[in-house]
Amino acid sequence: MAATTESDGGPQPQPHPRAAEQSRAKQPRIYRGELTSAVSALGLLVIMFVTKWYGVAGVPDPSAARPAISTAENAWNGLTIVRWVMLATIVAALGSVVVHASQRSHGTRTDTSLVIVTLGSLTSLLLLYRVLIVLPQSSKVIDQKLGALLGLACAFGIALGGLESIREQRTHSRALSLRPRRRQRSESDRAVLRLPGAKRRASQAGPRDLADQDST
Repeated sequence: MAATTESDGGPQPQPHPRAAEQSRAKQPRIYRGELTSAVSALGLLVIMFVTKWYGVAGVPDPSAARPAISTAENAWNGLTIVRWVMLATIVAALGSVVVHASQRSHGTRTDTSLVIVTLGSLTSLLLLYRVLIVLPQSSKVIDQKLGALLGLACAFGIALGGLESIREQRTHSRALSLRPRRRQRSESDRAVLRLPGAKRRASQAGPRDLADQDST
């Protein structure tokens, strides 16, 4: 009865360090490039609604009693088509972090870096065209504001973060593929160290040393 109580109340066996290391290696990682894309997407979301992107010429008074008053509009009102691409890019960049954070419990990973790079590059090209080359509604819009330049920078940040995430993922996969070879080499070295002296010298001797011993 005492033995049973001792076995029930005794310390639980600890997992093997190698098994714990392998489980940590298999857990999905949130790469720095992915975080860069998410932060840039969050900044783009705020900038497209809060800041002014374009200056709009006002309609003159028919009585000519007062001059036309210029106003400004944000990206949501000024970019009626591009705004949907911007929203899709923001959702993809932010959702990627949420998905990978939720996947750390079961170890699988959904690769979203290519989607982020594609949408980030498309948004960057569209904003580059609509901010620096051809302004939207050229009959009304007279210039671009600081918000448009900041939004363009955030779009570039999303695309560059996706590229960095692809590079980090390839580096991590390459490191995982090389890890078993290093472990096998270290285990063979430890096995050699456990051998007696004569056997150890024989196992460490190269083919040339063995040939010299046979010739003598």
